[in-house]
Amino acid sequence: MAQLPLDDSVDIPDDPAGSSSGSDRDVALLKELAAHMLGERDHMLGFPVNLDFDYRPLADFLQVHGNNVGSPAKNSEYGLHSRVFEQAVVSFFGRLAGLEDAFGYVTSGGTESNLYGCYLGRERFPEAVLYASQATHYSLRKIARLLRMDFVAVQVGDDGSMDLAGLRRHHSAHRGRPAVVVATIGTTTGGAEDDLVGIREALADEGTDEVHIHSDAAFGGLIAALSPEPRPWAFESGADTVALSGHKMLGAPLPCGVALARPEHVTAIHRPDVAVGSDDDTITGSRDAFTPLLLWYELRRLGRTGLARRVTHCLETAAYAEQRLREEGHHPERAPGSNTVLFDAPAPELCTRWNLLTVGDRAHLIAMPHVTGEHIDRLCADLRT
Repeated sequence: MAQLPLDDSVDIPDDPAGSSSGSDRDVALLKELAAHMLGERDHMLGFPVNLDFDYRPLADFLQVHGNNVGSPAKNSEYGLHSRVFEQAVVSFFGRLAGLEDAFGYVTSGGTESNLYGCYLGRERFPEAVLYASQATHYSLRKIARLLRMDFVAVQVGDDGSMDLAGLRRHHSAHRGRPAVVVATIGTTTGGAEDDLVGIREALADEGTDEVHIHSDAAFGGLIAALSPEPRPWAFESGADTVALSGHKMLGAPLPCGVALARPEHVTAIHRPDVAVGSDDDTITGSRDAFTPLLLWYELRRLGRTGLARRVTHCLETAAYAEQRLREEGHHPERAPGSNTVLFDAPAPELCTRWNLLTVGDRAHLIAMPHVTGEHIDRLCADLRT
């Protein structure tokens, strides 16, 4: 990605400029950065982020401090909040995940959502070992350190998903201890999906029934739920907690997510009347009241039907990218039902131009809602030249 040339014009002085000309220059600088970022949208092919949205009708909320402090299910003494909209967002995603009465809240992103799921698991089973595949999100190792949990990275199979025989072998070395297992639904390295049902069966084979399964569905949850051939991914397949992303398939101008849980598991962390007249059952204290409005607005605009159309578009674009990259001789591969296409990495300058993530000699193209066949054709034209 080309960087906007900036110098010490962004330094913050001890004393304000004190003139309208100084303020005008600052506004012009911000407008220049905004124009640069908007221009880069047309070359964003390698990151799991959706840029197809427009939240300008919500600009009035930037003039007030909204705060959903405390529990999403109970009002607080702070009156400027958006809880009813947050509850609607949680209800929508809970139903999509197969649990009508799911507890949940809007988070700062996938890492907080994953932390919440593992935190509930650790509180349920304080002596548990935390398992995740070697292809899990990088946040899981950090979460294990934060929660002071023993962490085991389980090898993956040929399809990139957690190897269940490997899980059994690792857990046999910790026989007698409970297990918190993170099942990744859509790995960042290829879109692979772990087998929730198989994970629980594998641990049962080792004589363990104290199991908390967290579904990290931040990337692939909506794809698994709404693709033409839906796949197991959430509560209906045995998950205890679920993480979803708000800025990926849905789209938002800032990182955000949703954490969902079975209500009975939240009682382990619930603390009544400790947060400004509200209960405490989330990770954070003060919570952003603006993001729930963004997600609610887009969900009302799209609905489940619109989201399903969006998923279909992504899968069709990924299939087209796979075809075109094969024609160009770049050896593409794509996991079944995934919108991620791996292919031979082009020259570094092209990876930079098209914002392509690379691992070794392979590049990642991720067909998000803003990506079209025209983008793929222009990329392939650049690959030829």
